[in-house]
Amino acid sequence: MGSATATTAGHYGEDTESAPSLHWFARWLGDEHDRILDSLVDRVVTAVPDLAVAHDDPRTQMRNAVQVHLRALTECVGQSPHPGPVTLPAFVGRYTRAMARHGTPRLLVLLRAFEEIHAALWRLLVVALREGRYQLAPADRAEVLEQVSAHLFAYFQTASTETAAAYTAERALLDRRASAHRTQVVTGVLAGSVSQADAERALAYALNTTHIGYVAWVDQPCDLDRLDRAVTVLVEQLRPRQHLSVPVSDNSVFGWVSSCDDQWSRLLRAKALPAGIRCAWGAPHPGMGGFRATHLDALEARRVGEATGLVGAGGSVLFDDVAVAALASHDLASATAFVRRQLGRLADGSESAGRLLQTLHVYLDELASPTRTARRLHVHPNTVVKRVERIETLLGRRIDPASLSLRVAVELAPMSNSTATRER
Repeated sequence: MGSATATTAGHYGEDTESAPSLHWFARWLGDEHDRILDSLVDRVVTAVPDLAVAHDDPRTQMRNAVQVHLRALTECVGQSPHPGPVTLPAFVGRYTRAMARHGTPRLLVLLRAFEEIHAALWRLLVVALREGRYQLAPADRAEVLEQVSAHLFAYFQTASTETAAAYTAERALLDRRASAHRTQVVTGVLAGSVSQADAERALAYALNTTHIGYVAWVDQPCDLDRLDRAVTVLVEQLRPRQHLSVPVSDNSVFGWVSSCDDQWSRLLRAKALPAGIRCAWGAPHPGMGGFRATHLDALEARRVGEATGLVGAGGSVLFDDVAVAALASHDLASATAFVRRQLGRLADGSESAGRLLQTLHVYLDELASPTRTARRLHVHPNTVVKRVERIETLLGRRIDPASLSLRVAVELAPMSNSTATRER
């Protein structure tokens, strides 16, 4: 970062000649530049301790920044004899963007430094009016102090506002570029065109571990901030050693976590998502190949979740919970025909059939135990027995808990019903 040169008394602008108060101020700033600069830097470095950890040499950095604004202040004083909005020289914006690119100091620290500079400069001004070579008669001090104070306020108000805007815009630009680069690298990893070493260096994410991928999305782009917050909360509960996420569209992100809590799947199943937030998770897979495999799992979980309505049920969809449906439904037309052959009228998509299908799904999971099925469905065991009798009537045969075909058909039924609904 280059330093600004001191402005001499010959550069104040013609308007200061028609405003004695400003002419006095401009002359004082120019003649006492070095002393004022040293005093302001001393004050800011002492009053804003965060600067000490913001840079290897905070004093030099702050000296350059104060010098830039003393020069800009001198130029702005010459713009008009009357207090009001000021136009900052272009070099202020360039300097601000350079600081933003370095990331130090942080914006809040920088704005705090502005407050200290303003206050310290005003105190130096008061002292100069009362003593030394620039002192004025008591009758003149009030007018000068009033005029100069108004100009100082206008300058630092404008400087703070424009600095915040320029700094924020530059950081946002850098973040977009970094995000775009991460997305490009992740795309390369998924395509197999980026080496592990290059990917780990660019992503700051170790690939020689076990990964769990996820896809998170919202229906409306305006909900992206809500999505980010919800995913952050969800991931924090998993306590991962690593977390990587990249935006892939205006309403969705891809992500990966590694070294999670052993109970990660239980935690995800138990955690309700905010309204409108969708999330699908892959199964754990190791290594760079696992990074790709778990991502494909997450995409499959999303596909099945959207087809069956699971993504709208308020929780995450896990690949392991829909794996059978995912693997068996790539030829959806054949899968639908298979479901209809196996389930008959039980797959007609009606509300009553849906309730019976849910009962059958749990009944098969619980190895044909009416008691355990009733406990999971929060109904009486006799209710389960009656539903099973009704199911067997619709099937035209006894339920065989060991039948793989029946189990697969029950898993595929929600997707089959979804397809039938769209066709109607």
